[in-house]
Amino acid sequence: MRALISAVMLAALTGLGVRAVADDTNTDRPVESHKQMMKECMAKARAADSAASIEDLKKTCREKIKSYDAHPSETTPPPANPG
Repeated sequence: MRALISAVMLAALTGLGVRAVADDTNTDRPVESHKQMMKECMAKARAADSAASIEDLKKTCREKIKSYDAHPSETTPPPANPG
């Protein structure tokens, strides 16, 4: 009986440990595609300046997205732990 209780407790603690490690990942932040970023940028730019031409808006958004690629806001991945 004690062995069964010990096994159940060990399984529960192991499950909690795995869950704690899983919460540290960045999977909760969706990664946007280029098309999604363009769509959002175009909508914001159109709202800010409704008189601008579509070509001007596209050019502005392309430059903005290019600057995101050159200077990503995400931090670099941590170095591998020496094992």
